[in-house]
Amino acid sequence: MKRTILVFICTILTLSVFNTFAITPEEELLTRKEQKLKNYLTEIKAGDRTAKENILDEISKNFESEKYSEDDKKLIELVDFLMGEGSVRRQFEDGRLINDFPEIRRQSVKIMARIGGSDAKFSLLNALNTETHSSVKAEICLALAEPNMSDDSGDILRALSYMYRTTNRPDPNLVAALIEAVENIAKGNSMNYSEAIYLLSEIQHGNYNKEIRMRALKAIETLSD
Repeated sequence: MKRTILVFICTILTLSVFNTFAITPEEELLTRKEQKLKNYLTEIKAGDRTAKENILDEISKNFESEKYSEDDKKLIELVDFLMGEGSVRRQFEDGRLINDFPEIRRQSVKIMARIGGSDAKFSLLNALNTETHSSVKAEICLALAEPNMSDDSGDILRALSYMYRTTNRPDPNLVAALIEAVENIAKGNSMNYSEAIYLLSEIQHGNYNKEIRMRALKAIETLSD
C-alpha cells in the first residue's frame, strides 16, 4: 500500500515538473522564429550582396506564413540594418563606395511597410532623412502612407514636406510618389488637411511637367470633396 502511494506521488510530481517546463505550440513557434531572425541578422552582417538579397526575398515570401508583425523586434532590427546599407553604413575600397545597393534598401523599405507600427514608422522617418537615392526615397514616401503607419500627430506629413522643400530639383518619380502619399495620409484626417493642401499646391505650381501638375491638382480636388 505504501509503495502504491509512493509511486502515485512520484507520478504526480513528474507530471507537475513536465507541465511546468512544457511549452505551448505558440511559444515554440515564437522561439523558432526568433532564432531564425537571429541567424538572418548574423548572415546579412557577414554576407555579400547576394546573401542580403536572398534573405530579403525569403522574408518577403514567408511574411504571412511566419506571421511577422510589429512585435518581431529582431525583424525590425534586421530590416532597419539593411535600410542603411550604403547610405548610413558606407564601405570604401580605394576611395570608391562598394556597398551602395539601392535595390536592397528599397526592398527593405517595402518589408518595413508591411511590418507597420511605431518602431517601423520611426525607422522609416530616419531613413527619409539619410537616403539620397530617389527611387528609395519614393518607396519610403509610399511606405509612410500605409494605413498601419499612424499619423495622428502629423509628424509624417511634416517630414515629407521638409524632405520635399530641402531636396534640390526632386526627381519626377519621387514627386509622383509624394503626391500619392500625401493624398493617402490626408484622406479622412482633418488634422493633416491644411498641410496637405499647401504642399500639393506648391507642387501644382512648381516647375514640373503637365502630368505631375495634373496629379497634384487631382489630389487637391479629391481631398476637397
